Amino acid sequence: MTQNIEIVGRDFEVTDRITDYVTKKVTKLDRHLSMIDETRIELSYIKSARSALDRYVAQMTVRGKGFILRSE
Repeated sequence: MTQNIEIVGRDFEVTDRITDYVTKKVTKLDRHLSMIDETRIELSYIKSARSALDRYVAQMTVRGKGFILRSE
């Protein structure tokens, strides 16, 4: 099933390479959830994080028929 994928960046630019990588990973969800209508990925850069590894955050919202999934 075809799903609408929206990728949004906060405080940094989302390049074509990042878009391709995220799209490739998100389309694999169709194997497990065939009823996905829309997926929104929000990528952000947090300057105030203590560790450099914690500065990049990805939040995903998956909407389908009868469900909404959120993850960070």
